[in-house]
Amino acid sequence: MGGPIWSAPIHDMEWVNSILADVKSMKSRYPAFERISAVLTTISEELPDVPLFLSLHNLCATLKCTSPSAVIFRSAVINAGYRISGSHCNPLGLKTDAPMDVIWDIMRCWVKNHPVKAQPSDQAGSVILAKEPVLQANFARAVASLSKAQAKKVARFLPNPERHWGPKVRAGRQITSKHVSLLGADAVNGILNNHEEEEEKEGGEPASKRKKTEDPTPNL
Repeated sequence: MGGPIWSAPIHDMEWVNSILADVKSMKSRYPAFERISAVLTTISEELPDVPLFLSLHNLCATLKCTSPSAVIFRSAVINAGYRISGSHCNPLGLKTDAPMDVIWDIMRCWVKNHPVKAQPSDQAGSVILAKEPVLQANFARAVASLSKAQAKKVARFLPNPERHWGPKVRAGRQITSKHVSLLGADAVNGILNNHEEEEEKEGGEPASKRKKTEDPTPNL
């Protein structure tokens, strides 16, 4: 891991809570209220003194095991006597003051209840699982496993505003069927159909119906 790492709190929680309260009191004045509120709510619940976050999916990928739900994993951490929260920069990120020894012990206990297939002994997952857990994890659901916002079903990470959200095709580039994953089938078909209609109006033949002609000049 590269460094240095900023280990001091990155948020002024008093300011965040103050702004969140102000935004909620003037909801009608903010067209992007849902997104602003979601970001501020997530930050307000984040552990301020934990600089890094871990990914439950990455832990499970290392061990090649099924993933426990976030609630189950959070409960195990809380039942072990540590704190845990989400992260504002990753919907799957978890911040905790539990050391990695405890985290791996929790995952070892999880794998004991949800066995994995045999792996080569030199794999990282095999090395980790070869060690017996010192901590016996308790996966009973903890009251604090859900944040206040989650319990109230307050949005914290909003979905994309529309389908196929993200970078579009570069300007001036011809749209073809390979752009379906970017634009969607309906959009691509609409664009291609419009191009063919325009060509027909101009007296030409649609590109899709043109026969490929060979170059009469022989290759030298």
